[in-house]
Amino acid sequence: MCHDTCPHPVSGGSQLQEQNHTLPVEGGSLPLLVVLPEQTSAPAVLVMHDIHGANAFYQDLTRRLAGAGYIAALPDLYFRQGALENPTREEVRERASQVVQEDALADIQATLTWLRDHGASTGRIGTIGMCWGGSMVMLAASREPVPDASVSFYGFPVRERTPNNPVLPIDEEEAVGIASPLLGFWGEEDSAVGMDNVAAYDYKLQQYKKPHQFFRYPDVGHGFLTFDPDSAAYAASQDAWERTLDFLDQHLGGAEGA
Repeated sequence: MCHDTCPHPVSGGSQLQEQNHTLPVEGGSLPLLVVLPEQTSAPAVLVMHDIHGANAFYQDLTRRLAGAGYIAALPDLYFRQGALENPTREEVRERASQVVQEDALADIQATLTWLRDHGASTGRIGTIGMCWGGSMVMLAASREPVPDASVSFYGFPVRERTPNNPVLPIDEEEAVGIASPLLGFWGEEDSAVGMDNVAAYDYKLQQYKKPHQFFRYPDVGHGFLTFDPDSAAYAASQDAWERTLDFLDQHLGGAEGA
């Protein structure tokens, strides 16, 4: 069920500045972990977590992006629902079901605007997300402010509609509205997402001539991204991560003066 732990956190490397911010949004204050790279001005990337929330895995991912030269921000998109103590699988799923899609998208838009206007930013912004966050990446790609690059890991183009989550990335209006280059990754053994759904989404984006590139890795399933060299998914993960950094560099550029 995606990333509930961080088995191989980053260590060493350049000096990074970590900051905790809150951003006023509808219904409260959105907590943000912001990590600044060694050199600025720099482009910015918003990290979208999965149903486990803004945990150690996503904090580590945020640091890795900052180490690669980006201003990286991790909002807690579940702050309205609160933290879970010793969460069970059922409690994790129940909290996720309570998240109102419209609120989360508004929080994402507010964070992207904040990053674009950040004093250390070049003004170019990107997104990256996993699972639930990967789905939100797809939806954010059709909304203002439009990201200059969008990266989705094992997001769901299709899944059950609910009153709290009525919009799907594969919906006609969503596909037509995408204005951000989209990079997507899935494991071919991901029965939760379904490769038929990925193929249908790919075909729809091709129909509307939306710039996108999708990669599917054999012999891995859902939640495959890892930085643990002992993991069976490490080779696929390394390939996906290198492609991610190349894609971000292509569309966002690096730090000014780097």
